[in-house]
Amino acid sequence: MTTESDPTKTVKVEPSPNPDAAQDATFITNTEDAGIGGGVAALAAHAETPKRNWGQELWTLMKKHWFLEGLACAIAFAAIWPALGKTGGYIRAEYTVSYGAVMLIFILSGMSLKSAVLIKSLANWRMHLVVQVISLGITPALGLALGKLLMLSPTFNQTLAKGLIIACSTPTTISSNVLMTKQAGGDEAGALTNAVIGNILDVFISPSLIFAYVGDLGSTPLDYGKTFQNLTITVIAPLIVGQGLQFAFPKLVPWLSARMNLAMLNSSLLLVLVWNVFCNTFSEHITDGLDAGSFVSVFFLALGCFLLFSAISFWTSRIPLLRFSRRETPCTQRAKQNYQTTNQVAIVMCAATKTVALGIPMINIIYKGSPLIGIISAPLLVYHAEQLVVGSFLVTWFTKWVQRGEAPPLVEDVVLEETVTQA
Repeated sequence: MTTESDPTKTVKVEPSPNPDAAQDATFITNTEDAGIGGGVAALAAHAETPKRNWGQELWTLMKKHWFLEGLACAIAFAAIWPALGKTGGYIRAEYTVSYGAVMLIFILSGMSLKSAVLIKSLANWRMHLVVQVISLGITPALGLALGKLLMLSPTFNQTLAKGLIIACSTPTTISSNVLMTKQAGGDEAGALTNAVIGNILDVFISPSLIFAYVGDLGSTPLDYGKTFQNLTITVIAPLIVGQGLQFAFPKLVPWLSARMNLAMLNSSLLLVLVWNVFCNTFSEHITDGLDAGSFVSVFFLALGCFLLFSAISFWTSRIPLLRFSRRETPCTQRAKQNYQTTNQVAIVMCAATKTVALGIPMINIIYKGSPLIGIISAPLLVYHAEQLVVGSFLVTWFTKWVQRGEAPPLVEDVVLEETVTQA
């Protein structure tokens, strides 16, 4: 092989029986002749454009929303074979599900609650008060007003209207709101604290709201003493047991987490409970008289409620008197590492979301034995599904919103700046 003295002009390559190798050699020659700029352009043209793997993207999307898919499968399976999971059915769900699965859900919840983080974050009482007032005060009142208006309509199903009131009377979620707050750059510890506080208060507040706003379902009178007794056995006691296990065996939760996905296990148990609820509903043929228009209305009503609650939470967090920050900002120039934690994102994610993890078991306990549980649970299930989907868009918007703006300076920053200027 011979070459000229100037390598940037031309390159001669021995003939190759391989046409691909000859093509590569010609490509090298052309790039050297064209110089650096032309070489880059030729290289870009020569490179193959990667093809999108639609199958992988679809699988990723399915894994992300596996709970919603499981929810649809649980309801469909209940419709196909309701005798398997109904009360008094083959697996005796009134014991295996109503007690076994529910108690295991709250044992796992008690083991997962980070008590140390809760204690440290309790000092931010202003944020906790705002979240709980909106979550357990304002949203149930708005839900009651909407439900009463729907009950005035002779065409709207009364049980679905009551279910919407109950959905608005449940507390914030225990996990998804914390995750969304973290992804958006908000106060993760504050979100976790509000989730814990809300779910603990809910054991006492939500049943009272349901008793006052909804009452019985007509076919099954409420037994208040029995209801709180069941709540103690299936919710409060397992939470205490879970916390006790966490303190007695601090390495137990990390050991279990390394071997299984506890959050996925908890959600799977919740799907079992939803399946049991709808097995009872379909076995009694409760849905036969319902029209599709009522369910479509519930879909849009639940979506409207979530957007309204999110807007109320957002604009409440913007009230200057409350002094919530948009993002972390230095408190003083002398202590640049001292930051005021972001609250506004956490307030929206916690105050507007509603839980099925505690809401569905509570409905099942309060209206135990009623064939209407499936219908009255439907608005909460729809609300939960919509908040997961819409919440993913809110995370993207909040992330850009937090990064785009600066929080106003604190009073002490202004005073310090004036002092330095005068000096």
